[in-house]
Amino acid sequence: MRKWFLLIVLLIGCWAPVSAQSKRAYERAGDLAFQRKDYSSAFEYYGKVIEKAPNDVHAHWKFAESAVQFAAFDIAERAYKVVLSKEKGKERFPLTYLKLAEIAQTKGNYSAAITYATSYLESNLTEPLWVEKANRLVRDCHWADSAKNEPPKALLQHLDKKINSPYSDFSPVVRGDTLYFSSYRFEKTDRKTRVKTRNTRMMTSVGGKSAREPLRGIPSGDSAHIAHPAFTPDGLFLIYTLCKNTSPTDIRCELWIINKDRKGRWTKPRKLPEPINLPGYSTTHPSISLDKDTNALTLWFASDRPGGAGNMDIWSVPLNPDWFCPCNLPIEARKPQKLPFFDQPQPVALVNTPENDWSPFYHPATETLYFSSNGHTGFGGLDIFKIHLPTTGQAGEIENLGTGINTSYNDSYFFIKENGKSGYLSSNRPGSLFLDERNKSCCNDLFYLEMIDVVPKEQELKPNTSISDLSKSNSATSGQSEGAFSESSALKEQWDEFKGLPLFFDNDEPDKRTRKTTTKKTYETTVLDYIDREQEYVQRYSAGLKEQDAELAQQAVSEFFQQEVRAGYDQLNQLCQLLSKRLTAQDTIEIFIKGFTSPRAESDYNLHLGKRRISSVRNHLAQWSEGKLNPYLETGQLKVTEVSFGETTAKAGLSDDLKDERNSIYAPEAARERRVEIVEITSGNKE
Repeated sequence: MRKWFLLIVLLIGCWAPVSAQSKRAYERAGDLAFQRKDYSSAFEYYGKVIEKAPNDVHAHWKFAESAVQFAAFDIAERAYKVVLSKEKGKERFPLTYLKLAEIAQTKGNYSAAITYATSYLESNLTEPLWVEKANRLVRDCHWADSAKNEPPKALLQHLDKKINSPYSDFSPVVRGDTLYFSSYRFEKTDRKTRVKTRNTRMMTSVGGKSAREPLRGIPSGDSAHIAHPAFTPDGLFLIYTLCKNTSPTDIRCELWIINKDRKGRWTKPRKLPEPINLPGYSTTHPSISLDKDTNALTLWFASDRPGGAGNMDIWSVPLNPDWFCPCNLPIEARKPQKLPFFDQPQPVALVNTPENDWSPFYHPATETLYFSSNGHTGFGGLDIFKIHLPTTGQAGEIENLGTGINTSYNDSYFFIKENGKSGYLSSNRPGSLFLDERNKSCCNDLFYLEMIDVVPKEQELKPNTSISDLSKSNSATSGQSEGAFSESSALKEQWDEFKGLPLFFDNDEPDKRTRKTTTKKTYETTVLDYIDREQEYVQRYSAGLKEQDAELAQQAVSEFFQQEVRAGYDQLNQLCQLLSKRLTAQDTIEIFIKGFTSPRAESDYNLHLGKRRISSVRNHLAQWSEGKLNPYLETGQLKVTEVSFGETTAKAGLSDDLKDERNSIYAPEAARERRVEIVEITSGNKE
């Protein structure tokens, strides 16, 4: 079963330690790890092989295959390209073109994906499975390349660090003012081997506050993954998934249940019987719906059991109304009622495909089934779809939810509130937190969404814009006549969203202790090193403080790194995407950037440091997405005008005491001064 089977286990534990060994020993270790589906360890071992034998084409292939298994797509792409560049690489590994096509599709580069897939089809290989896969990829990419220009169907907001973690957060469900979800952030240590691994637990956020584990009664523990809460509408019954690892990356799941007694206490967990759970197969992703006319309850779930279309499929089964009833609650939670008889679940054949179909959610008010799939035509990865599926009457057509909701990455676990206007989803799209910034591997985060009917094409999602602001903007424009937005004014609004964008730097970076005004480093290289030091900043800034003050100091530093440092880096990449789009449309663009520094050195030194920082941003533009913007920089169609103000514009009152590192380096106030800022962006058309 494919590695990203449940979107729960995306990276397990730590890479196995490697010592000074021979090339062959590393390769054997990598092969063994890959066979066990321990792809992160295999990735590490094969990397060591490449260090010792950089021309070993087979090692590059294995390295790429490992990287792609835990979504380190940039590294996998580079490794596959190395395979093509090596002598006889194309002959020995003919699937390389198709692998590159799949990665290009995942990254939303549909034209490149079509080119790679076409190259594979022209290689005269006749394996029907791969030929069909390549043909389907070409069809999907042609569709996606056109559909990506449609107005977004929803406005999304990435939930901050109060909810999301660097590990996977998924399966959102709302009851009242409480958000329930599942998180893979919990660490456990084997008592015998002392090996550390991670597991999944359910979490809650009340009224938008920081996430925490649920109160007493909701299942939790270290022996299994516990996820996917599904409540009956009255909140008296909870069906959830309990999963155990069968390998480092494979997992087998079952549905379990708890219910309340007459005093509101939860019973002990019990596994649902056959035919809900089947031995040897996974049953997961439960969701419960209430028919608006008959009040009948239906359990929806995903399973790889026989009888479906292949891989994971969506199934449904009615729930016994006499058992799932407030009248049937036990007097004492310690003496729960006997579990009921269940009918034979039926596959939802209208939506199931030979690929993966899962995370069903039925919206009773509109009689609509939402689900995720990589088997229907989409943008790449898992997309979210819907189908009108009334209890009686004719079903509708399957519909891709389109831009805004779906991306070329994995989008799933769609949940929408009863009003049909707002909800949540989970995605590993750009902007999600990474376990490893350089590999850009892992993880799924939660996003809040608001559905919208029509968004003018010019009105794209912009950085640093809140959901409420976007909603107001949408409401304000909904009554305007067609053509009320001019392209130039809309574009100016887009550029204005990046005005004042701060990009932060570590102390005396890039290139410490030099008076050079340029650097070879990119902003990406610099800022990722900076982000890696977050915990050091947290510890140094909070050291020596009392418990409450230390907690506030730690929170301040973490919020700075998450909401300012990382957010700035993400927004710079969004700007690069917009630049690419407008430069392709023949615009000439000039970006004005100024530099700031904290007052720890002489003004002359700080002026040079500010220029180096601007130089790193220019390098970032030049090297972004394998140099897409560089030709425009070389021809002058894209210009970067540099203005460095050094310490002269640093905030008054900041410490310049070299011995006071806490306040002159690690304090968020000092860190905010180590930045460059986009002052203005101007554009015009070459023609």
